[in-house]
Amino acid sequence: MRIAMVSEHASPLAVLGGVDAGGQNVHVAALATALARQGAEVVVHTRRDDPGLPARVELAPRVTVHHVDAGPARELSKDRLLEHMPAFAEQLRACWRSERPDIAHAHFWMSGLAALAGARGTAVPVVQTFHALGVVKRRYQGDRDTSPPERVGVERRIVAEAEHIIATCTDELFELVRLGADHDRLTVVPCGVDLRRFVPRGPAEPRRPGLRRLLCVGRLVERKGIGNVISALASVPGTELVVAGGPDAANLGADPEARRLCALAREHGVADRVDLRGRVSRDDLPALMRSADAVVCAPWYEPFGIVPLEAMACGVPVVASAVGGMIDSVVDEVTGLHVAPRDPDRLADALGALLDDAPRRRRLGQAGVRRARQLYDWDRVATATHEVYRELVARPRPVPARRARPRRFTRVPAAEEHVRALARTLEGLPAHAPRLDEWGRELATRLLSGARVLAAGNGGSAAQAEHFTAELVGRFITERQPLSALCLHGDAAALTAIGNDYGPEEAFARQVRAHGRPGDVLLALSTSGTSPNVLAAARAAHEAGLTVWALTGPSPNDLAARADDALCIDAPSTATIQELHLVAVHLLCGSVDRAVAARRRRSRRVLEAAR
Repeated sequence: MRIAMVSEHASPLAVLGGVDAGGQNVHVAALATALARQGAEVVVHTRRDDPGLPARVELAPRVTVHHVDAGPARELSKDRLLEHMPAFAEQLRACWRSERPDIAHAHFWMSGLAALAGARGTAVPVVQTFHALGVVKRRYQGDRDTSPPERVGVERRIVAEAEHIIATCTDELFELVRLGADHDRLTVVPCGVDLRRFVPRGPAEPRRPGLRRLLCVGRLVERKGIGNVISALASVPGTELVVAGGPDAANLGADPEARRLCALAREHGVADRVDLRGRVSRDDLPALMRSADAVVCAPWYEPFGIVPLEAMACGVPVVASAVGGMIDSVVDEVTGLHVAPRDPDRLADALGALLDDAPRRRRLGQAGVRRARQLYDWDRVATATHEVYRELVARPRPVPARRARPRRFTRVPAAEEHVRALARTLEGLPAHAPRLDEWGRELATRLLSGARVLAAGNGGSAAQAEHFTAELVGRFITERQPLSALCLHGDAAALTAIGNDYGPEEAFARQVRAHGRPGDVLLALSTSGTSPNVLAAARAAHEAGLTVWALTGPSPNDLAARADDALCIDAPSTATIQELHLVAVHLLCGSVDRAVAARRRRSRRVLEAAR
């Protein structure tokens, strides 16, 4: 079987020495290698982040890493990669049309976006593994979440469009169902552990005499909870904490999180018992783990977590936050202990009791070895993943017609053809009615609270945008107060002046920056989903704190990917898409009117009750 893996930011080569390689790098490298051992041919597509990298590198027998040119060939934060995914998708499409894989498996949400776009017109089924979900990250990190604002909306569309989704734990499964995933398109396949490297017998790193040892392994980011472990250490005397992760030891002084952790250790009076090692190679990690009395994994949330599996395989008990994948992998009082996240006091109690009970630690460690060997060997994980692939490949899949986006200047359909196409497309619109009703209720709430809605589009979409704002400022059906709505092409002087001074792509974006405020809404209309000035407006809206809703043609498309939510009409012509957009505008306006009337009735009842 020919397998194309897509891992846009996490190169499997980073496992072999890249700085600060994370769990996804390990996962992709190990899964690809295990699949190849079972006879598959695997190509891992990852973004080129160094101009000196060759186009293709052999990772292992039958595993090739393909460096994709998408954006500047240098290291970029993954939160800055979204704008380069269209170029990444184009490279995938070219590769897959010249040498079609049997299956594509995308890792992370931006990889899913690129893989779905790259697979269009190729009949390649796309499997998605998210590794982390934006809705969960936003829930736990709030304003500190640095993900692009488009992330949650893109993930919803991937959930709707991927052929199959592999979740890594049951907690993620429930989150995916909430995002709209069908149960029959979901399979839980956990991460694995390298049982050849992580074993209970072997050398252990020497320890400081007279001190027990706790170990944390992971990236130096606040959500990993290492600060909570340091706070707990103050109540666990006679114990040192070794922290492995982050940049090389020589560069820890320049790392903001390392400096924060050192300051926290000084504040709690444990600086002499906290040892920040920086990056530790994977070859040295097993000996370090075997030297510990317990491995502590105390993140605020964790999509899965490979470190607990590595500790279990080494026979070391794990104290883990009861979150995400660690609810599955670490069995409370069997292979380790569960603790509440972000609770240093309870963590200290659990650690103190465990460190004082050597027989208990041995029992938990031995059970951990058995569990890791029975459930989490990478060959077992690869077999389960391969089974998902085989079932999808075995399904009959019609080869899609090579139809480009709807075009204006093709044969003009006869009146009967046009009406039939319109009728067929209208039959699918009721499925979108709940979304439009939700938009209407939300829009009414915001407009009645003083917010504003902006609308933008080109050509026929401009007419729809103007129609929409006119219905709100005036009225749709029932009498109500005027609502603040602004059509961005309505001011011809501003439109032409901006186009002349800043270029046509800024025609709407500059007005969004001028008129938009946090809490406002931008309704962006584009039948193709690729209009540069509408895309720029969506980007400017997110930067200004607006919510972006989109009405587009067939998905996936760039505008739908950048919107917080999108209604995508799959129709054979631009004219039919515009006609469906008009119906959608009317449904949206009707929902706003109903919500305004309901608010008015509630206010009237409150006033009458107060008399």
